[in-house]
Amino acid sequence: MDSLQEILGKKDFKAPDEVVMVKDYISRRYKSASSVQIQRDAIILKVPNSSLASTVRLEQNNLIEACQLTKRLVIRWGRL
Repeated sequence: MDSLQEILGKKDFKAPDEVVMVKDYISRRYKSASSVQIQRDAIILKVPNSSLASTVRLEQNNLIEACQLTKRLVIRWGRL
């Protein structure tokens, strides 16, 4: 039986590529912070205000193409 230290030593704690690409896209294009979560069938993007959420929603196709997303993109706004 493996010890907890051995199991966690083998685990890669790096963020998935989709998370990094989406956060980088939002910070470069809109100069704003964002939060990204990955679920089984969707990517949840959370931005700090409704105006930014609306703007990102209008340009959602550009974001999907630039970040090469294959999962459904959900845009929310609120406290990060």
